[in-house]
Amino acid sequence: MNKNSIQYTVHSTQVLRFLVAISLLVFAVGNLYCETKRVQFENGFTFIHQEKEKVGLVSVNLFIKGGNINEKDEEAGVTSLMTQILIKGTVNRDSEKIAEETESIGATISAGCSNNYSEVSLIVPSENIDTAFDIFADIVNNPTFPENEFEKEKVRTIAGIKSKIDHIFSISYDQFNELIFKKHPYHRPISGYESSVSSLTISQISDIYRKNFKPENMILSINGDINFDKAKQIVEKYFKNIKIIGAEDVFLGTVTYKITQNKPVREISQSKFHQAYIFTGFLAPDISQNEYVVFKVINTVVGGGMGSRLFNALREQNGLVYEADSFYPTRKEISDFVFYAGMSKENLEIVEKAFDEEMKKFSEVSEEELKNAKVYLKGTFLMDHRTIQRQGWWNGFWEVMGKGYEYDSKYLDDIDAVTIADIKTAAEKFYNPQKTTTLILK
Repeated sequence: MNKNSIQYTVHSTQVLRFLVAISLLVFAVGNLYCETKRVQFENGFTFIHQEKEKVGLVSVNLFIKGGNINEKDEEAGVTSLMTQILIKGTVNRDSEKIAEETESIGATISAGCSNNYSEVSLIVPSENIDTAFDIFADIVNNPTFPENEFEKEKVRTIAGIKSKIDHIFSISYDQFNELIFKKHPYHRPISGYESSVSSLTISQISDIYRKNFKPENMILSINGDINFDKAKQIVEKYFKNIKIIGAEDVFLGTVTYKITQNKPVREISQSKFHQAYIFTGFLAPDISQNEYVVFKVINTVVGGGMGSRLFNALREQNGLVYEADSFYPTRKEISDFVFYAGMSKENLEIVEKAFDEEMKKFSEVSEEELKNAKVYLKGTFLMDHRTIQRQGWWNGFWEVMGKGYEYDSKYLDDIDAVTIADIKTAAEKFYNPQKTTTLILK
């Protein structure tokens, strides 16, 4: 590493530490008098409230347990498609009326899907919360899934799936997931496959809605300029007594498929691109395991920005790649810890060897690396709490993922508690060179 890069890394770390200090102060002051309350109705519906006075906005985030983990391969993408059509029409409003009414009060309503949950979100000026929440609840409780909207969203989804062919990361990532997760539901793209989406029907869309959108699967997080009594009143009005009657399918939420691997898996795939891409990794702890935060710290050491190991080893020092990073997603069932890089094809062999070397020594962390990783990880987490929308989202996220909304404040303490010994122990438990998976696209 040259002198300039050393100065840059030191300067970046100093700036980040300053930002973290400021963020911690803002976070502490902002939450010191900010009581969070959790209520569960008799029908199982969960409501979380956190008031932020004088911000002038209210954020509503509804999490629905399930996500694409409940799908079958032949219907892959059905949950994602359902959430897109959900906001396109209700018993009381068509898509045009929904758009007109939300726009007139400065509200935004959106929906989406992940591996373990679906979500519907609302952000609105606080003076318009009553009107906005009426629209929001209508969308959640009374969707009609209009056929014309179904066909339009289906076409858009298929077009998006087809467009992946022009994006080397997307193609590589999907192929890697198929390799490492095998028959576990996580192997499927959230948007599904072209073949599966093409065959979907409105009946399947309605069925997955009725299967997932039950009060006992719902967690509503309200954050912002609204007091608890007012928030509880409007939530009770629309959700306390709901009981969605429909498909009697047993709600899964979790799966029992166990991934087994006794030798390294390495697959090479040919592509039309002039560049090459490589993913290599292994199965890692889910969010419920003690090693979860430890691996978040490890991931930050290896791939946390421009001061990370992969960036320095492969790009800063040797110029071998145009992109190098790692990821460790938060998942409920099982996760994976993965290195990835994009490069010229002539550098592929040397980069793969470098990956092997970095993988073998990822648990060898110095005190300085550990300290910097904690600063970076806490800093990015706190910076993602700058808006009431994200604060409310995190409360609901921790709840739907099984940690409880209280974990939002405990997470920082858990990061601080990670030691070098913890890293070595976690690495020994989860890393086995005979159980790695590698995907090369060239």
